[in-house]
Amino acid sequence: MPQTKKAAPKKEAKVGSKSELCYDLNGIVKDNYLIGLDTAHSLLEENKRILDAQIEQLTKIQKDYTEQIKSVFKKLPKEYSNLGISENLDRIVEFQNNFYSIFKKMSDNYSKELLDLNQKSAERAFSAFDKYVSSFTS
Repeated sequence: MPQTKKAAPKKEAKVGSKSELCYDLNGIVKDNYLIGLDTAHSLLEENKRILDAQIEQLTKIQKDYTEQIKSVFKKLPKEYSNLGISENLDRIVEFQNNFYSIFKKMSDNYSKELLDLNQKSAERAFSAFDKYVSSFTS
């Protein structure tokens, strides 16, 4: 006859009360939720910082390029340098700079709105979870 193993005695977790367990779980859930929000915020801030650095680099490259093109046109004979290319180049650069500033402003607004939304979401989630936990402890 095959020999059967005896089941190991069950270990029971001792908790002072159900309300204490609910409050402990509530604290753990809140902490984990806040850790997740902090991680998302730090990623968003890092992405924004990288985007701002890229815009600064593009602006610098554009400025250097514009200066080089202008210097080339200044060295050309007078009949070619009076074609108005420098003025048109300034308008193009101004347009691109406006585009960069609009893009940066949109990025700033998006980041701010997302952080505000996350804050409101956290407050609502904690409020709902507190109500849920209080229904068990009452």
